Amino acid sequence: MTTKLDVLKIALFKAQTPAQLKALIVYYTHQEILQAYDRLPLEQQIKVQKIWQGELELGIDSTLRTGFEIR
Repeated sequence: MTTKLDVLKIALFKAQTPAQLKALIVYYTHQEILQAYDRLPLEQQIKVQKIWQGELELGIDSTLRTGFEIR
């Protein structure tokens, strides 16, 4: 049986852009995202961090700076 957290983990694993991460933030709670993120392999966690960090550095949406931070 696939849980909601499993679905989120797969979505995080497949994310390629900041927009895809933003879409996940809309549909999942901060806690759910962190739980799924913690279950990703290290290399995938690094990939998600790089996608998110690139978004923050571009300053495209500064409101997300406090809305979602990866530990």
